[in-house]
Amino acid sequence: VTIFAPTETRTERRGQKFVTREAPAFPGYVFVQPSPATGGIRAINATRGITKLVSLGPEPAVVPPDLMAALRHRFAPRTELTPAEFSPGDRVQILAGPLADFIAQVEATAPQDRVYLLIDLMGRATRVAVDAKHLRGLTE
Repeated sequence: VTIFAPTETRTERRGQKFVTREAPAFPGYVFVQPSPATGGIRAINATRGITKLVSLGPEPAVVPPDLMAALRHRFAPRTELTPAEFSPGDRVQILAGPLADFIAQVEATAPQDRVYLLIDLMGRATRVAVDAKHLRGLTE
């Protein structure tokens, strides 16, 4: 049986600190590809911790291969960058968090892997702080 349980890095504020941890992207769900040699669906249903398979009618739901490929690409491990790799004026893409997929401009870098960005929200430049590992530099 092949499994895929995507995770994403989440940064949460706990008191005065920011805590970064890996968390399930789809809590409570795991993608599986059963093997006929191991009993197929019966083996999955009998696995400890599995409540039930998502089904449409009597058969388990099948995720299209192109969607699975897109999910694997989206949740593939990324190389981490440090603030030193960014300079004021650089354009970056935010990879995680509530501003994921936004394009922003680096304003400044700070200690503890923080990068200050200027992002256009509702027609106004807004300053936000983002962990450097959640950024990807863009080439013009």
